Amino acid sequence: MTFGADHYVPVLKVKRGEKRALALVSPTLQPRITPLLEIVERKPDKAPSVDAHLDTAFKDLAESVRPYSRCFLDPREMAPDGPAAADEVYQRADALGIVFTPVTGISRTADVAAALQYQSRGVALRLTREEFDAGSLRPNLLGFMDHHGLRPEQTDLIVDLGAVDDLITEGVEALSHAFLFEVPDHSRWRTFTLSACAFPFSMAVVERHSHGIVPRAEWLAWRGGLYARRSETVRLPTYSDCAIQHPAGVEGFDFRTMQASAAVRYTTSEDWLLIKGESTRLTRPSAQFPELATQLVYGHLRSYFADSGHCAGCESMKAVADGASGIGSLEAWRRLGTIHHVTAVVEALARLPWP
Repeated sequence: MTFGADHYVPVLKVKRGEKRALALVSPTLQPRITPLLEIVERKPDKAPSVDAHLDTAFKDLAESVRPYSRCFLDPREMAPDGPAAADEVYQRADALGIVFTPVTGISRTADVAAALQYQSRGVALRLTREEFDAGSLRPNLLGFMDHHGLRPEQTDLIVDLGAVDDLITEGVEALSHAFLFEVPDHSRWRTFTLSACAFPFSMAVVERHSHGIVPRAEWLAWRGGLYARRSETVRLPTYSDCAIQHPAGVEGFDFRTMQASAAVRYTTSEDWLLIKGESTRLTRPSAQFPELATQLVYGHLRSYFADSGHCAGCESMKAVADGASGIGSLEAWRRLGTIHHVTAVVEALARLPWP
């Protein structure tokens, strides 16, 4: 149940595209990944009951995570539905045979009891930036551990900076150091992860019919700051990000019924390449994505394209550029981009010199 700093913890929403992406990551890479899966907030106009909402969330989830040694399962977005909803999340996961560690937090109320009830594989505590900004993080964390009889050796600690898309790389690095300084006993936690998300909240950062480059500030800060100075620290935290999705950018959005701009989100070694078409109200996405794929695979952006053999996502992107049909929805391209991102991160971690 343990892993080190050469591991990867992608934070993914439990949506159909993300679930399918996990299943399509190369089996050779899956042992180096422990996904943190967030059950998304229930929207009453979309799902009139908790049961209906969780029916959708858990559809095919067990099959998607089966190749992984375990996953973190976090129901925090369902807090408005109360403690019973969190209990139902863990109950369903357990009944389906999903190997999971429940996630809760020191300031939460809705899911603490449920997480403690299902702690046969330990508990994960997710510290938030709001808790850090409020002060007294160290005594509050230690008080929570003592109150609930938890030991660091059986606890996965996730230091979550949250959205950092408003910060430059140096700012993310400074925030990381300040946050980590407040966390006690780095070496004692079963696993020790630092998570952040620099992916933009909106694709409005790119004009339509154009492309843009957005730095992966959370990766650059971890690699150029924490990893580069790892000999000066007690413990290098495991890297974690939110792949190609802003933390607040998906709730309430249904790719099948709602309109947005067709866009390709493609991870490079240090940036995201964002290729944008136009609103799907003007042109259906199935008509736009072949052109966007052609720009990436064969056109003026081809220097960014890894290769069709890089991953299942890149293979499908090339297939679309070559005329394949049936891969023209926004959800499908979120799946392809997620596969590529997860693959790129694991490979980048593997290339780093490790003792």
